[in-house]
Amino acid sequence: MSVAVRDHRARAGAPVGVISSVADGRRLVPVQPRTMVEQAAEAIVAGAARGIFLPDDRLVEAEIARDLGISRVPVREALRLLESQGIVVSTPYKGMRLMQVTNRGVAALMRVRLTLETLAIKEALVQPGGPERFDRLRLAADTFAEAARASDPALRVRAEEEFHAELCRASGNAPLLALWQSLARQLAVVWGLAMQLNDCAPESADHYTLIDALERGDEPQATATLEAHVDMHAKLDFEALVAERRRTQVDH
Repeated sequence: MSVAVRDHRARAGAPVGVISSVADGRRLVPVQPRTMVEQAAEAIVAGAARGIFLPDDRLVEAEIARDLGISRVPVREALRLLESQGIVVSTPYKGMRLMQVTNRGVAALMRVRLTLETLAIKEALVQPGGPERFDRLRLAADTFAEAARASDPALRVRAEEEFHAELCRASGNAPLLALWQSLARQLAVVWGLAMQLNDCAPESADHYTLIDALERGDEPQATATLEAHVDMHAKLDFEALVAERRRTQVDH
């Protein structure tokens, strides 16, 4: 197929990649490595967890690419990926910005998260096997306890994300896990703000209390522990916290 024909069909609405796969007999377009895109996305999320990017901050593609030492192309794709996950918002004349964090928005996010994780507890407890089926969850709790002693809030946020993902994974319900993971990076921004303010020791203790209840098969205790754990964030004034962090940045 000539370049001219490919260009014409592409302009007519047929993706060039699809055209080329049909032309050489393949049913699907070969998968291209996206490791650098994922790494760039993780770096942006980690930057939010560390307070480098605050909610509603503009995310400048060229600056991020320079800081990461990569080209702008994977950064652009990373921002698009994060936009699809709700952590980045694109608005006319304002460019790409980190999601806003409001008290009402956090409350809504936490209600959805609590619903998913409560169902995860219920379904995890009817999975076959004994207490050993929660060994991976206990390992995730140990990882968080270790991260809690570190000075890097991004490590703590990542460990918290892994613990709650493992809780959902223990349910054996793949759609539930997928739904939770679709919220994970929004939660990471919220957790990053909260963990820069709060001592992580109570959160770590909650993890072990939850696991102990799961190992005993005590659904009411496990659910009550989860509700108290999530409620810690409901009591925070995130709007005031963001405003204070922004004033601190200006002062420095």
